[in-house]
Amino acid sequence: MPARLNITLRQMRAFVEAYRLRNLTHAAEAQHVTQSAMSALIRQFEEELGVQLFERTPRVLRPTKAADEAYRQVEIILNNVDTLGIHMRDHAEQMERALAFTCAPALSSTLVPTVLAEFKRRFPEVKILFHDAADSSLIQRVLSEDVEFSIGFFEHEPEAVTRHPLVVDHLCVVCTKDSPLAKRKRVTWEDLREVPLINLTRGTQVQQIVSDALARVGRTYWPAYEVMYIHTALALVAQGLGVVVVPGYLVKGSPHEVSLVAKQLHDPTIERSLLVHTRQGHVLSETTHAFLDLVREHLQRLA
Repeated sequence: MPARLNITLRQMRAFVEAYRLRNLTHAAEAQHVTQSAMSALIRQFEEELGVQLFERTPRVLRPTKAADEAYRQVEIILNNVDTLGIHMRDHAEQMERALAFTCAPALSSTLVPTVLAEFKRRFPEVKILFHDAADSSLIQRVLSEDVEFSIGFFEHEPEAVTRHPLVVDHLCVVCTKDSPLAKRKRVTWEDLREVPLINLTRGTQVQQIVSDALARVGRTYWPAYEVMYIHTALALVAQGLGVVVVPGYLVKGSPHEVSLVAKQLHDPTIERSLLVHTRQGHVLSETTHAFLDLVREHLQRLA
C-alpha cells in the first residue's frame, strides 16, 4: 500500500501561484509571504510528491512535465475545496435563518405561540419549523436531527442527549387565589394532606415525585381527579375542585391564570426546571439563542 501524502493547502496554493507566474518573487508577493517561505513551500511539495516540479534559473521558474500534470490535478482539488467552503457557508447561513424545535404540549398552547409571534416580528426572515408532539417523540426528533432542540420538563436518560435548564423552577401547588393555601406565606407537602388532588396521567414522572413526597408526610396518593392535559387540570383547579402539583411556569399564559396562584412547595423543595434538550456535542445556532432568550424574557414578564 503506497504511503499517504502529507500535503497542505498552503503548499498546493504556493505551487499554483508559482506555476502561473513562473517567478518566485512575484509568486511570494501574490501569496503575501516572503520569498524564502514560498521557496520552502514549493520544496516541501516536491519532496512529498517525490518529483521535481521546477527547473530554477536566476530569473524564472521553468515548470517540468510533472508540474504540468500536477497543476491539472491541484486545480481540481483547490476548486473542490473552494466549492466545499461555499457550500458549508451557505449551509451555516441557512441554519442561522432557521428555527426548528419540538415542544411539550403543556407549553405549546400557552407560552410558545406568544413567544413565536414576537420572535417572528423581530426576525421575519427566519423560517420556523415547530412540532407539538407527545413526550417520546420530542427527543426522537432531536436525535434524528429533524429539529435542533426540544423544550420540555422531563429528564431523559439517553447518553446522546444533553439538557440545559432554560428556566430554573420548582414544583408548586396550584390553587385558586381565595384558597387557604394561597394565603400561606410558606406551603409544605404536609399542607396537602387533606386537599383534593388532581393527577396528570401524562405527567407520570411528576406524579411519581408527588406520590413519593406525599408518602414521606404520611399520605397515600389517591387523586380526586385524573386527567390527561394540564389545561384540563387548571380548569378544574379554577373551579375550586382541587389542586394540582406542577412546575410553576406551566401556569403562566394559561387562560385560567388570572384566578390561580402557584405556591412553591417546601419540605422538601423539588426543582423542576424548564429544560432545553439537544444532541450531545451540538452547538446551538445564534438564531436559537435569540429565541430561547425571548422565552426567558417572556417568563420574567409573567413572573
